[in-house]
Amino acid sequence: MLSDCNPSLELQKERIAAALHAITHSETFRRAKRLRQLLQYLVSETLAGRGERLKQFTIAVEAFGHDGDFHPQLQTSVRTEAWRLRSRLEVYFQTEGVNDEVRISLPKGGFMPTFRFERKDNEPAALQPLARQAIATRLLILPFSGLSIHDSDIVTAFHDEISLCLANLPSMVVLSRNSSEGFGQIENALPHALRVSQASYVMEGSLFRQGQTYRLNLRIIDPNQDVTVWSARHEQHVEDVIAFQRRVATDVAASVQSWLRSRPPSITVEDDMAPRHVLRDNVLLREYLRRAIRDRTAGEQVALGLGCLTSGRIDEAARMFNQAIMANPADGLPHTVMGLGHLQSGRLQDAFQAAERGVELAPRSAFAHSSLAAICMHMRDFDGAIVFAQRSVALAPEFDVAKLLLGDCFLYAGFHKTAIAQLEEVCRLVDEHPVALAHLGYAYARSGREIEARRLLSVLQEGRHRPDDANFAAMTLIHTGLGDVEQAFQCLDCALTSRNQMQELPLLTSPAYDGLRAHPAFNSMASRLNVS
Repeated sequence: MLSDCNPSLELQKERIAAALHAITHSETFRRAKRLRQLLQYLVSETLAGRGERLKQFTIAVEAFGHDGDFHPQLQTSVRTEAWRLRSRLEVYFQTEGVNDEVRISLPKGGFMPTFRFERKDNEPAALQPLARQAIATRLLILPFSGLSIHDSDIVTAFHDEISLCLANLPSMVVLSRNSSEGFGQIENALPHALRVSQASYVMEGSLFRQGQTYRLNLRIIDPNQDVTVWSARHEQHVEDVIAFQRRVATDVAASVQSWLRSRPPSITVEDDMAPRHVLRDNVLLREYLRRAIRDRTAGEQVALGLGCLTSGRIDEAARMFNQAIMANPADGLPHTVMGLGHLQSGRLQDAFQAAERGVELAPRSAFAHSSLAAICMHMRDFDGAIVFAQRSVALAPEFDVAKLLLGDCFLYAGFHKTAIAQLEEVCRLVDEHPVALAHLGYAYARSGREIEARRLLSVLQEGRHRPDDANFAAMTLIHTGLGDVEQAFQCLDCALTSRNQMQELPLLTSPAYDGLRAHPAFNSMASRLNVS
């Protein structure tokens, strides 16, 4: 439905067409082929003035190619896809499209999209979205304290000289002295500074004088976690105080600049899908993290720890997860991801305890339940795994990874038909992503349906000339299910070379790889994961 606001009808249509192009070519919709197809159809029909005829039957036949015997009361595919499209649009406009000029939404209970124009005509159309620009670090420098110094102007002079030098750094924004003085007069300055100033970091300093010797202690604090991230001390016998101030300020600016460059990439609040840039194209952990963020805000340590986990740096990931737990022990998310880290390193009992604690602290988290289900499955407790996977799906029906996991649990528990039906549905929902195809192909192979398993293997092999689609981990799983041990090890070798696929290879404990673990060549492969 077109709005009645300022632009002419034709200009509105042009803007909507541009917005549609941006959405369908976005990272959020890159693999959602059916949702792109549905959105393009709904928008084009609405712009053509046929929005009122968008009913389940019409959409099923014209958008999805069903034949004329489609019955809305017997099939829910159209309603399901519309619900998924609505959710995916919400994610897009919260992340990549946060500053788009036109917002497209799908009202609940209907199929005709609505369009909202966010900017006025006199605003420049080429304005770049702020969320996609580099975010400068905001530093609040609290007033320095003076010990054995009776002239407060000297303390203020050190504060101002350092502020001036830091303000000249290209990646730093130093808040004004008015803000600094205001926060310096209150108790519990850090929480208040974070809430009011939205500062990324806070600097504190103290100046001590004994005769002609001055000592300046400085530290920068991350107010989100209340931990020191940078510190420095300058002590000298001083004849010329002004020269000492300038030299200290210059040294501090150089040291802070070096620290800024050495920091891990920062995850900003403007994009709650930003960890996908860390996790690259990993569908499993990307969806894990997306669900985790919806359940409870994920800290930077958790996001970066998951990034380390996907690239095989298990020890580094564990350190980050530990830091997150220490910073907020009552948050279930760090415990849950710690469980995933233990799972990848083969420490099942530690993994179970961490994930179980995650469920205790976040009993309504689909992410926590699915992680515990995965660990139970690796421990061969298939009944428990099914229970936790079903709870995860019940808590978040759109959480496709949990549905994939539930299919695996059914398979290992011996319910082959149920497993295959579940996994076939997941493949449709995620537009035949290689990970989903792999699990379905393995299920076909385990169920004696070799022809179908090899058909899916051929689909995966055809994508090998496109590096972003090649998934040797997926082919490893299907070859393993088929008993093609030699081919499985060949694909496994390629997957281990491609570090971004390693997290899809829980080699040490997964029931799927029992056959490979019995092979003499397995130990040399496992050593490349930095585990044994």
